[in-house]
Amino acid sequence: MSAAHTVIELAGRKITVDLPHLAFATAIAAWSTWFCWDSWHASPDIENLILIVPGTVAAVILYGFVAAGCFRLANGARTQEMSPREPLVAGLGVKIAGSMALLAAFAFAGPLIGFDVASFVYMLAMMAFLGERRITVLLLVSLVFCVAVIYSFNVFLATPLPLFFFSGYAS
Repeated sequence: MSAAHTVIELAGRKITVDLPHLAFATAIAAWSTWFCWDSWHASPDIENLILIVPGTVAAVILYGFVAAGCFRLANGARTQEMSPREPLVAGLGVKIAGSMALLAAFAFAGPLIGFDVASFVYMLAMMAFLGERRITVLLLVSLVFCVAVIYSFNVFLATPLPLFFFSGYAS
């Protein structure tokens, strides 16, 4: 067992606990639960909670599965880690940093050039950055995503978006 796995004895059985994963998952579940509670108390309107409550419920359910997977019966004959981890692939750090930079550019450009244009360019740039080279796929997926997001915001949420190709704000 690695040092990250703590062995506890409960009812005569040895149980290994993957503490780093359990702590990280617990922090995420606690934060999302607090955020939902705080949002509920700030404004219990459906427009405010339509995405927060389902996201929190999903996070708590997933936390249950992750937490259950962090506890395993210890087998004296088994000396391998609970979940073997392969080393990261070379160049993965560049992809993560590039994806974060593109997301930051998208968030910055949305209000300036319009959410519709920024969404289209972001999807196109992200897929190209991650390796998609077929022009038809790049253009069609970006266009369909952009139209679907704007349509969804207009129909499901009463959220105005700064748009370039449509006059004023979407409503």
